[in-house]
Amino acid sequence: MSSMADDQALFSLSLSADLAAAAADPELIALQRRLQDALLMQQLRMVFQPIFDIHSLRLHSAEALLRWRHPELGEVSPSRFIPLAERSSLIIELGRHVLDQTTGQIAQWQAQGLAPVPVAINVSGAELKDPEFPQQVAAALQRHGLAGELLGVEVTEHGLISDFPRVTENLHATGALGVGFSLDDFGTGYSSFKYLRHLPIRALKIDREFVAGVDVDVRDQRIVRAMVALAHSLQVKVIAEGVETEAELATLRKLKCDYVQGFLTGRPMAPEDFAGLLSAAGATSPT
Repeated sequence: MSSMADDQALFSLSLSADLAAAAADPELIALQRRLQDALLMQQLRMVFQPIFDIHSLRLHSAEALLRWRHPELGEVSPSRFIPLAERSSLIIELGRHVLDQTTGQIAQWQAQGLAPVPVAINVSGAELKDPEFPQQVAAALQRHGLAGELLGVEVTEHGLISDFPRVTENLHATGALGVGFSLDDFGTGYSSFKYLRHLPIRALKIDREFVAGVDVDVRDQRIVRAMVALAHSLQVKVIAEGVETEAELATLRKLKCDYVQGFLTGRPMAPEDFAGLLSAAGATSPT
């Protein structure tokens, strides 16, 4: 069985290989520069994908997602530009942009008389071990006049393995602000129970890999059932992500998942469209 130190060593080797590959690829370097310009020229925007109670389909929360439309390249996939940012210090700047834009948008919904649901941002491993991360979150909440409970943070198992003691300290400090944490893509990474034991995780997000075709794949059903049982035994909620069919939804209900996210129930949408969803859900602030 590998130790946490072994995992960190493998992570460092992988990261070094990625950096070397990026340095040798002029196209990647050019795209990194364009991404840096995109931050300055406001080419980046946020969209929001709703998360619903799996039984009532009542709006529960949302995930904030970053999008980039380049004037020449068109829409650049996050699967392309996020890894590029992670290969440099640009990911820290990008993360702070997402934090400020998301908290600012929540505040704007409040100003419109809507009572927003919690919105989660995705945070990279580099941000998680940044000593300034808790202070950055606290400052953003204060700047926009928000309670910490309105902000969530999604982390991946891959992002947790680098400098685990520092990450643990930062997550607990940020959690003290009221911010909730979800463990994303659960089951696809290291799946160490140490994370659930030591970190203030409130929800697990079961990856699409186990959700796609879960209505017909008995082995995936057993895996999901085991994940749900583990999470619930620790008072942790379960979000099934990437749900695309009614059959998948019905099966995940039977397997006792708590929440659902995916194209079936709601695609990522612009802030004004999400405001309409809040209004339609009857989530208005008392006057």
